Amino acid sequence: MTIPDKIKQEIKKRLQEIEAYRSHSLFKEARFRCQELAALIRKTPAITDKQKLLEQLWGKVKKIDAELKTFDAFSESVEMSPVEQAVVRQLFTSGKGGKSSAAFETAAAMLVFGQQSAALKAFHELLDDDTHRIAAAKSIIRCYLMEGQFQKAAKQYLTWFKDDRLPRPMLVSVRIFLQAALTKKGYKQQLPEPVMLEEIQWAPEPELEESDFLSIVLPYMTKQMIAKQVLLDVNFQRGKMINCIVPKAEAGLIGFLRPGSVFREVQINGTDMITFCSVRLSEVSNIKVGRHAGDTTITMRVLDDD
Repeated sequence: MTIPDKIKQEIKKRLQEIEAYRSHSLFKEARFRCQELAALIRKTPAITDKQKLLEQLWGKVKKIDAELKTFDAFSESVEMSPVEQAVVRQLFTSGKGGKSSAAFETAAAMLVFGQQSAALKAFHELLDDDTHRIAAAKSIIRCYLMEGQFQKAAKQYLTWFKDDRLPRPMLVSVRIFLQAALTKKGYKQQLPEPVMLEEIQWAPEPELEESDFLSIVLPYMTKQMIAKQVLLDVNFQRGKMINCIVPKAEAGLIGFLRPGSVFREVQINGTDMITFCSVRLSEVSNIKVGRHAGDTTITMRVLDDD
């Protein structure tokens, strides 16, 4: 006996509602909708394979419970509103799930909203995770750079250089990134280069193939102020998604920042290149707590211009 189309459509509709609540971090509401759907399945005689459907639904509930647990811990450790938390989760989530991915997203959220000290601790805890190690290491360096603690950033690199915490190829990538940042800030210090043994075979991780962005130059979008530009350090990066913090002193620029708007021919400074391309603003939020209270955090996607 097959399930009537009307009931199939109802189940499909409810599953879509559950995913909608879940995608907006409304985990308790999503779980409640799962319970309602389970009750519908149990009491509907036309549904013959109830056990299979309920097991699939139970699997979804377990995932929602895990996300809710992570989200609650996230809320306790980060001074951010639920809306801000949801924004960061949607922009920087890997979609792969897992404890380490959730931890990385939490650390990223702290950094995106200007809480460098808390982010620093969280990223240090991810250095032993193979999936996020290189991104965590570079984010630790960014924390120091955003705080203006350039010598601490160099000292951190030297610590990794001496204790073999990071594999040599990863350390090479971190050195290139930090050395470029120090040079652009006017520091003449030369960081020691890791010795690479030719006999060691190593397959580079996808993360290492991404360009590391150091800063971006955003122009004012009016004819009267077309020559005025603002240089912003990149606070956080994941692939082509980058985040910067705009100081409240740049109120004139902040007035032009709208999610969805596109800045064209924007100068982006990388570790070994300067490029000009378009960026689309994904999110603009005011920072309400911490040292950056009153500043604006902006997240942008670097576009592949044709």
